[in-house]
Amino acid sequence: MSLDEYERGMKRGYNNALRVIREIDRQIEYPDHYERDQKEFLKYHIQKDLLHKIYSLIKEDKEEHTDDQFS
Repeated sequence: MSLDEYERGMKRGYNNALRVIREIDRQIEYPDHYERDQKEFLKYHIQKDLLHKIYSLIKEDKEEHTDDQFS
């Protein structure tokens, strides 16, 4: 396996991981106005914060280990 193939494989893996995180993020629904319960809002914000942290770490790792700095 050449270095270019390895690099493309890494980029594809990172991009797939980022895509899955975005997909999960879209599935998290904001609490309905009928469910304005403190627990539901807390759960929503914890889920969003955790996904944001995971996404940021994957993006940072991708930039560090590939030459893909902008996508």
